[in-house]
Amino acid sequence: MNNIGYMVYVIILFGLSGFMLLLTDAKKYKKAAQKKEQKVSLILGWINISIGIGLILFNWIYQNLVW
Repeated sequence: MNNIGYMVYVIILFGLSGFMLLLTDAKKYKKAAQKKEQKVSLILGWINISIGIGLILFNWIYQNLVW
């Protein structure tokens, strides 16, 4: 039976959105000297990347050890 999974798309979205926050928003706020906004965008960017990495690990564990 084929299983249609959307986990790969979710992982890609978390990773790309995290990198976009780090590459665009954080630099823009740094140039504008908005320290609080820069800090928040850095934190949210790294949270998104961490969630993406966590989902990769969870998906690997589920596919190899549970299923």
